[in-house]
Amino acid sequence: MVKKEEIFPIGIGTWKIDPENFDADLKALVHSYEMGQNYLSLYMLYNGGSVVRQMRKFVDIVGRENLFINANLEPTIEKQDDIESQLNEYLKILGVDYVDSFQLHSPFFTSLPLIDAYREIRRLVGMGKVHYIGISNANMEQLSRIEKEVKVDFFEGVYNLECKIYEDTGVIDYCHEYRKSFVAYQPLRRNRTAMRNYPVLVELAEEYHKTQNQVLLNWIIKEKKLVTLVKSTNIERIDENVGALDFEMDRTDYAKLNFFRSKEFDDIQVGWDGTGVTIDQLANQFD
Repeated sequence: MVKKEEIFPIGIGTWKIDPENFDADLKALVHSYEMGQNYLSLYMLYNGGSVVRQMRKFVDIVGRENLFINANLEPTIEKQDDIESQLNEYLKILGVDYVDSFQLHSPFFTSLPLIDAYREIRRLVGMGKVHYIGISNANMEQLSRIEKEVKVDFFEGVYNLECKIYEDTGVIDYCHEYRKSFVAYQPLRRNRTAMRNYPVLVELAEEYHKTQNQVLLNWIIKEKKLVTLVKSTNIERIDENVGALDFEMDRTDYAKLNFFRSKEFDDIQVGWDGTGVTIDQLANQFD
């Protein structure tokens, strides 16, 4: 079993995994594991559950005990029993007895009061079917409301050079203070940040003889102390990502990235009520 503190700082994302041509992807996924990546994020909504069904092959090859599996609840929770039913579907498909962490992908994915949904997840922890409790795409008020009764261990949220809303609203500092792991999805904005060739990134990549994406991952992991979630089925790109961990930047260079702001992203009003630009779509608003 992989403990929370043993999670590799670059997790394996599964969005856009191709279930129809999975054998090629499987080879790359195994390579990811061999490079140290042991955090696996799964979501039944991807391709109607076919991605999770194919990932059973990956779990079987590398061994359940060598992976930290995070599973996401779908937006179909109408009653309490739906939560355990969804969990049981993951367990059945993957052929496992438990998931390491279980989370609502969004606070709006349940018709139940938010705290009732998390009481049910806590009950599943007591049963041994779940080891850690997570939440994704919540704001500080929603997180605080849950934490009054149910301890959250993982927080998954968007974070990258351009989208710093969770830093601005205090969520990242809260996670650090109360020892919760913050898992940053879209840390590279699916390569779109590097494609913009911001002068500061071009400068740092040249200075350290690294790619812009390596500079970004290094900064998020080593300076911000976050776990990153990156999807890649390209072996060379996987090696590039892991290579982001083998160097240190000067404090002044980390500061340049800390102080960087993108006005076009800062100006977006996130619809925390589930309308307009929702937090899960923030990073996708611009190329």
